[in-house]
Order: sequence, then C-alpha cells, then structure tokens
Amino acid sequence: MISLKDLFRKALVFSLVITSSCSVMNKLPNLPKTTGLKKTKRLLRARFIKNLDPEYVSGNLPIALHGPLVYREMVFVGSNDGMMNAFAKEDGRLIWSEKENGAYHAMATPYKNSIIYGNVAGRLYRRNLRDGKLLYSVDLDSAVESSPVIYKGRMFVHARNHKVFCLDVETGKILWAYKRSVPFLTTLQRVSRPLVHKNKIYVGFADGSVVSLSVEEGVILWESKISQASKFIDVDSSPILFKNKLIVTSLSDSVAILNPRTGQIERKIPYSVSRAPYILGDKLILGTVDGELVFLDRNFRILRKALVAKDSISNIMAWGENLMVTTVDGYVLVVDPISVEIKEKKFLGHASSAVFGKLSREGNSVALMSSRNRLYLFTL
Repeated sequence: MISLKDLFRKALVFSLVITSSCSVMNKLPNLPKTTGLKKTKRLLRARFIKNLDPEYVSGNLPIALHGPLVYREMVFVGSNDGMMNAFAKEDGRLIWSEKENGAYHAMATPYKNSIIYGNVAGRLYRRNLRDGKLLYSVDLDSAVESSPVIYKGRMFVHARNHKVFCLDVETGKILWAYKRSVPFLTTLQRVSRPLVHKNKIYVGFADGSVVSLSVEEGVILWESKISQASKFIDVDSSPILFKNKLIVTSLSDSVAILNPRTGQIERKIPYSVSRAPYILGDKLILGTVDGELVFLDRNFRILRKALVAKDSISNIMAWGENLMVTTVDGYVLVVDPISVEIKEKKFLGHASSAVFGKLSREGNSVALMSSRNRLYLFTL
C-alpha cells in the first residue's frame, strides 16, 4: 500500500514533468501574492495547539490521516497511540480520554449526545460526548477509514476491506453489509465516505467504480466505472450532489459528472482532484493536485482559477467571508473567493506537516490535525 502523501507528490511531479520543463518547474512559485499582514486583522488565530505525537522509534514517523470533530463546545480527536480525547473548545483543557486498541483514519460523527467513530483495529465505538462513557462497540473486522453517515435511524460505514455496513444507530446492530470485490493490490490509504440521499446510497470503491445501493437492503441499483487507469484508480473521495448532478472524483482521472438516477457519466471536467469539490452557494470549487483553485458555475463552466499552492489541495471550507484552504505540504491559506488572492498564509512548522484529514467547523472555530499529530483550533 502506498502512502497518500507520497502518491499526491508523485502525481504532482508527474503532471509537472508532462507539462513543464525543469526551468518552468523552478519558476512554479508564481502564486497569488499574500497581502500585507501588518495592515490587516489576522485571520488565522490559533486558540490552542496540542501536540498529540505518540512515542515512536526514530525513522518510523507516525502520520495522522484523520481530522478532529468540533461539536457542542468540545473538540474530539484520536491519536496514533490509540487514545480518543475530548478537549474544551474554549481553552484546550482535556475533559476525558479513553484508551483503545488502534489508531484512527477518520473523523468522528456526532449523534445526539454522543459521538460515533471507528479505528484501524476494525472497531466502531459510540461514546457519550460529556464523559466518554461507552454506549456500545461493534467489531467490523476491518479498519474503519471513513466517518459514519447517519440517515433515518441507520448508520453507514465504509471499511478498509471494501465493505459497506448498515447498522442501527441506536443499538449498533448490523442490519446488512455489501462487499465489493476489488482485485487490485495497489490501492490508496483511504476509502470513500458514503453519500445518502432520498433512500439511496452513493459510494466509491477502489476498483474505480461508484455504486448506488438501496438504503433498506443494500441492493445494487447501478454501478458506473469512473477511472480507466491501470493503477491507483480508487474513487476514494466522498460523492457530492450539486445542481441535481452527482460529482465523483478519482485521483487518476478527471472529475466525473453523473446522472444520480442512472449512473450515466454525462461529462468530465479535466482536472485531477484528490478530495471532493466544495460547494459555495451556486458555485463549485475544485482543489487540484497541482495546487489550483478552480471555480465553476452551475453549468460547470470555469469562472476563474488560480494557482495558490505548490502541492495538492486537501481541504476547502468557508471561513467568514473568505475560504480556508489546506495543502499536503503543510500550509493553511486564507483565500479571497472573488479575487482568489491569498490574504494570509501559515506554515504548520514541519516538512511532514501535511493536512490529510478533514476540517471541522462550529461557529467561528475551525479545527484541523496535521500529519505530525498536532491539533490546531483556529478562531476568527
């Protein structure tokens, strides 16, 4: 299994070799200029930073692939030493911590007065959010690499063994499971989080396909092949719905626009994207592996684009009147969505400080986890 960070960087280098000479590569940092920070209010203010790096043997650097959850004035995040932690959003004070057997590859999901999450040991947990009391745990027999999705009393989880589980969210009882046969050995270190809409499930798989399943029984409604590449064809970002179209991405192919009723590919947008596009009002924003932000209108026509980073973009999120953008080379950017100008830029302080996990926002606070196991909480 190849690491996600290595693949992103290989993809970026490959793209540059195809399209550029060495001299052009050296000139790559022609990025939008950062505005004068001394004259403006700082937009990236860290309320607290937590070092959650576990003890490790030199040369075996533990990498965090997950993100934290901000929910009801608390921040929930696991660490690579198998601890699930709850911190106070106000000051970073530790509220509770529970030892579990395994690291975490996905953000927790909130449900009523609890959080639900899985770990790489293949167990799914539901805990009381105030004191960490265990409400139930379920053995899924494979690493849980996506956040649970809750819909009408049911919960859907995609595991590392290409299996989608449907469980009763209140009890944790497994109702059904769909197993996809994936013959490829070279798959990415991530799985697609299911999208559930109008009693249908949409989920990508490591064989380059996206599949629609029924909510009730997990019956296949349709399946569509997205990527025709020979390797790393995983559809591992979460499908999204935009203007009644299903948007699906694969790192090895273009962004695909599908009919959600039939699975028919209606068109492709020629950009390589590692994560699901971001919806901002009536616009769709792509963050490419080349570090570009591409703005599309409701008809998928390009409105504007700009190179804002030297490496792959991993997250886009609304941040006040701006966008917060993270990259796999360890930067957090604040970008004006109209001019696509970088208004502020923060380096997370280490050559391996990628941001692989998702961002989480509550009110004026956004939490993220760097791959170096540092938890950041930013406030406006």
